[in-house]
Formats: sequence, structure tokens, C-alpha cells
Amino acid sequence: MTRRSPWVLLVVIAALFLAGRAVRGQIGAELGAESLRDWVQSLGLVAPVIYIGLVTFRQFLLIPSLLLLAAGGLVFGAALGTLLGGIGIVLSALLGFTLARTLGREWLRVRMGGRLGDLERHSQRVGPLLVGLATAHPIGPMTPFHWGAGLASVSWLPFVAVVLVAGPTRAFLLSSLGASLAEPFSPRFWATTIALVAIVLLPLAHPAIRRRLLPGASRSPQGSV
Repeated sequence: MTRRSPWVLLVVIAALFLAGRAVRGQIGAELGAESLRDWVQSLGLVAPVIYIGLVTFRQFLLIPSLLLLAAGGLVFGAALGTLLGGIGIVLSALLGFTLARTLGREWLRVRMGGRLGDLERHSQRVGPLLVGLATAHPIGPMTPFHWGAGLASVSWLPFVAVVLVAGPTRAFLLSSLGASLAEPFSPRFWATTIALVAIVLLPLAHPAIRRRLLPGASRSPQGSV
């Protein structure tokens, strides 16, 4: 099974992408908060369930979480959008983690041998923290961290714990933004936008992150006083 695991994983991922392409064809909507809102509203009573499914499988639909979660706030309001979006993020994280852990981890262990031990010790220390930060940040990528945690040695319980907190956090931030779009340029809109921009830029306050993202910012020009 170990030898076949990566091929099974590739088949599963390919099938999910093909299903996602079919769903996007059925949606027939351009990628935009308003078009997604109109499509979700047309679903009637099943809209919340369909919306959770969209968030859960968004990576296979090639729909950014920022766009989808903002559309949820626009359709359902900030409170319900946070709940539904948070559920979808948690389910998506568990899906990626489980697929990577069950179908990819043993294959990786065979290929890396002893080198995997160092990766596992490092991931045990910082893995849950990175997963939580990546999931909570409103515009950063989170799916690679969920799959990577499954391939590494991050335990189930810490992973689930951080995702249960961080997933609704991201959903709240972007659903609040989406809800404020119903009243553009209102005080609520500006307050939400300014708060979101501040949160997006917050990681730059850490010197190590700033050096990594802005390597030229830590060096002063030669000849300057």
C-alpha cells in the first residue's frame, strides 16, 4: 500500500479537481462577490449547506477563500457567514490533513528515512502555531499548511484545536468585510476595511517576517548616513 499511496492520492486529488470543474460549470457565475451572492441566494433553503460545501472544497473549485468568505458575509450577514464559513474551513482543513496523513505520510517516511526525524521534531514544536497563524490570517494561504501538517508529525489534537479557533477567526474577518459591502463607503465599511488592512499588515511588525518578506528593507543604502 505504501508504494501505491502517492498514486492513490494523485487520483483522489485529480477526481476532486474534475468534480470542482464540473461544479463551477454548473454555477455558471463569474468570480465575484456579487455573482456568487446571487447564485447562493438562488438556492433557497439549501443555500447554507451548499455554501459550506463550496468553502470545504474551494481549493478544488479554484475559488479564493477571500472571495468566497466575503460573499458569505454579503449573503448571510457577518454572524451566520462566520458560522458557515468557519465550519467550511474546519472541514476543508480536516480533509486535507486526513488525505495527506493517510495516503502520503508513510510514503514520505520510506523515501526520507532518518531525515524525517528532524522534520518531525521541528514540526512538533512550531507546526500547530504556523497552522493557526496561516489559517487565521485573512489573505495568507492556508491549504498548503493543512496538507503539510498531515505529511509532517503534527498530532491530530493540536491540529484540530488550532483550526477550530483560527478557522472561524478568518471567516469572521472576511464575512464582516463582505457584510459591510452592502453599505459601501459607510462608517461600518471604512471601520471594517481599516481594521482588516491593519490585521493583514500586522505580521510585518515582526522583524524576522519583515526581513523574509522585504529583504531590502533591513539594509540601509550604501553611502547613507
